[in-house]
Amino acid sequence: MATEPDNSAKRTPENSPEFVQESFAVPSDDQIHVSDQAPAANQLQEHQSEQKGLAAKAGVFGVIAVLLLKFKVYIFTALKALSFIKFAWIFKSFGTMALSVGVYTMVFGWRYAVTLVALIYVHEMGHYMWMKSEGLEPQAPVFVPMLGAYTAMQKLPPDLATHAWVAWAGPFVGGLGAYLCYCLGVMTNNAFLVAAANTGAILNLFQLLPVKPFDGGFIAQSISRKLMIPGVLLFIWLAFTMHSILLMIICAVCIFVMIAQYRAGDSTGGMIPASGTQKIFISIAFIGLAAALAYLYWQSESITQSMIRH
Repeated sequence: MATEPDNSAKRTPENSPEFVQESFAVPSDDQIHVSDQAPAANQLQEHQSEQKGLAAKAGVFGVIAVLLLKFKVYIFTALKALSFIKFAWIFKSFGTMALSVGVYTMVFGWRYAVTLVALIYVHEMGHYMWMKSEGLEPQAPVFVPMLGAYTAMQKLPPDLATHAWVAWAGPFVGGLGAYLCYCLGVMTNNAFLVAAANTGAILNLFQLLPVKPFDGGFIAQSISRKLMIPGVLLFIWLAFTMHSILLMIICAVCIFVMIAQYRAGDSTGGMIPASGTQKIFISIAFIGLAAALAYLYWQSESITQSMIRH
């Protein structure tokens, strides 16, 4: 996620990765022979234990995320202070990356943790490369466990169109990374790589929600700030549908950001508004990328389920 200059703006969390769960059907009593009842009971107990374990992991995930949100001001202040130390960028980028891998490993296991952080890193590199091409002096990505990562820039974009393209570049490059996982997974018949593509697709698609501080919010700002209203409504629906406390907290932040922007009127922060032609091209790129990521998510989900069944 792209941020405002001086590291003051924060990257929106990337969203929690999805799990592929297998359903377990328990036959009725008249379908079970006496000799089969004990194994069936054991399987049911194992399934219930797995569900409790998953719930426990989700609980740990939520508690850590809430604590990080609560102390986010101190976290980002500490990271900003490191800017004055020579070579501190190495710790800020690779150190926080390693920290994220460690935290995610406790919740999801090391394979998924490494894959998730790699997908987030590819996304951030999209922002970084576009900022670099525009001469905005980007800094190395910084990871915040359970919240994602952010890439700060030292210079403010001269216009809203440039800011929109910087925001768009993250999901675009991140989507390419997910598509590469998909192609490799299909060619090698590797369900894990296809599942990684599925996660990458939904993470980058989630970032296109037209509400700040997601990438889609900065894109929508260049087109029309009215797009943030359906964006917030969609996010509220997702938060309550997924029963996620973390998403509800982020949703509240999005609502406050939208209200603050409307109170500020048509303020563009000193940036030049996008022209009509620029708005058309940005809209086409925005909708096209969202459609491509949605298709990749649907396709990878279908193939993953097919591989698991066989």
